[in-house]
Amino acid sequence: MSDRSEIEWSPRVSLAKIRELYVNEARGTVEDELIEEVGFGLLARCQSIMEYTAACEEGKVRCMRCAKQGQTTIIQRNMSKPSALIRCPVCGWQVRWRVYKNESENYDGQLLAGHAREAFTRYLAVYPQSRTREEKILAIDRLIHEFHWFIMKEDQPARGNKPAAVNLLRGNIVQVYGLLNELTYGENTPPELLEGKSWWLEAQKRKPDQG
Repeated sequence: MSDRSEIEWSPRVSLAKIRELYVNEARGTVEDELIEEVGFGLLARCQSIMEYTAACEEGKVRCMRCAKQGQTTIIQRNMSKPSALIRCPVCGWQVRWRVYKNESENYDGQLLAGHAREAFTRYLAVYPQSRTREEKILAIDRLIHEFHWFIMKEDQPARGNKPAAVNLLRGNIVQVYGLLNELTYGENTPPELLEGKSWWLEAQKRKPDQG
């Protein structure tokens, strides 16, 4: 018996909500409710990404049924068997690894952390400890903007990979890049960020075809 119907992950965060947050913050009209909606939405997505990454890379699968009951149960899977049965010793939830993996890969964008692991981990540590609206917005801003530099850094060759932000925000590459550039490089952008933008755009031209 397979309990695949209980495999659920937090969805990607709406680009419209991200834009609304930044526009309202610039106007000084952002409400705490919107900050929390975006902040906790990003937190939940980061948690899903790190949980799935742990299941793939470390064989540590969190029981979905126990999680819905507010309990954390980690099942150690047999990483040498693609069809190994994952079974929770607490509640009996069970599913084969290949089913778990297939269901997860088809769930609202890629869930592997990839090169952005540090950003996800940092946000998971920082946002829950943020108390003021300024601290929360700063944590969100840092998470969103760090994605420009995870795939391509100045001391490394450009790589033809998708940006990690596509795993976090609901949109395709063009939409996500457009929003990130819009938010990062406005009319009041400091000179040092404009220099970074020039390098980033030049690196885009040097990237190999993604195929």
